[in-house]
Amino acid sequence: MTLNLRAALRDLPPYTPPQEGRTGLRLDFNENTVGCSPAALAALRTTTAEDLARYPAYEEAEADIAAAFGHTSATALLTNGVDDAILLATMALLDPGDEALIPSPSFALYRFYCQQCGVRPVELSYRSEPVGPGVNEFCLGAADLLAAVGERTRAIFLATPNNPTGHVWPLAQVLELARALPQCLIFADEAYADFVAPSYAGLLPEVQRQPNLLVARTFSKAYGLAGARLGCLFAHPDLLPGLRKIHSPYNVNTLAVRCARAAVADAAWVEDYRRQAIASRGLIEATLAELGIPYWRSAANFVLFDAGGGAEAVLAGMRRRAILIRDRRADWPGALRITCGAVDQTQRACAALREVWSAAAAEVVR
Repeated sequence: MTLNLRAALRDLPPYTPPQEGRTGLRLDFNENTVGCSPAALAALRTTTAEDLARYPAYEEAEADIAAAFGHTSATALLTNGVDDAILLATMALLDPGDEALIPSPSFALYRFYCQQCGVRPVELSYRSEPVGPGVNEFCLGAADLLAAVGERTRAIFLATPNNPTGHVWPLAQVLELARALPQCLIFADEAYADFVAPSYAGLLPEVQRQPNLLVARTFSKAYGLAGARLGCLFAHPDLLPGLRKIHSPYNVNTLAVRCARAAVADAAWVEDYRRQAIASRGLIEATLAELGIPYWRSAANFVLFDAGGGAEAVLAGMRRRAILIRDRRADWPGALRITCGAVDQTQRACAALREVWSAAAAEVVR
């Protein structure tokens, strides 16, 4: 006799992570394209054998990291990436049979963890609307979500900016949802918030005023620590102790914490990368407009564009030039996504796209 998965998990589609062996300029997974801060590497080099032999201690580091986001340990909890924060919130605050509203397309792990916990995901499709010649935006409003709320709705998961669409939820609309649905968890995933604008604080200042609002941030994007796996979950001071109580006590490793603590102290480095990514977004959008390729307006470190029938040729042509971009045709016909990295890398990618698009367009006409 063999052990079987729980019934709710047997038909759960697997989440497929990035594949190994992807060589070239990686503009396909929204990673930091230049790596992490030198200060983070220096922190790794000072790690000793004794540090690795001991269980992690987080108290001081967590306080420093929380302070960098305008919080304290009373409202901030370190997690093993945002993925861990999503699972923690779902497991702690939702019961089997509850429903969660999830705009679509969005980050696949909202559905993944809801299904693991017996929570029914209810997806609402973003609308693609024109906002200018060749420029679109994926939209969905608070009114759409409120209209979809049912008797069993206990959570709304919002990525803001959203991956893969780039749509950023207006702060007022998120707060409208939170205030209108006090019995409902409003989970704001701000993994890409660093790229909205240099002074953008997102929803972090609202956490202490809104008991049902949780906000997650990550070190995987602007800070270049995707391999270290570190995130931070921000919650109301009345809620955080309960989350901390059930969170695995050693879920974050010593190396990740040391890197993140050094990274937040090197504010000039992350600010420079943020500036370059925002500038690169403008370069990519200008190149797409120049080539007549429709795209969706983005507030993140990526741009989604519509290559139509030339999508396969564009993917292959960029790959031959050792530049990787992401196939998102499962979300929208012809959709491809390109990461905005350092300016010199983006200039190289845009030059390649011009060459590839000329060939792809000719192939489609033929």
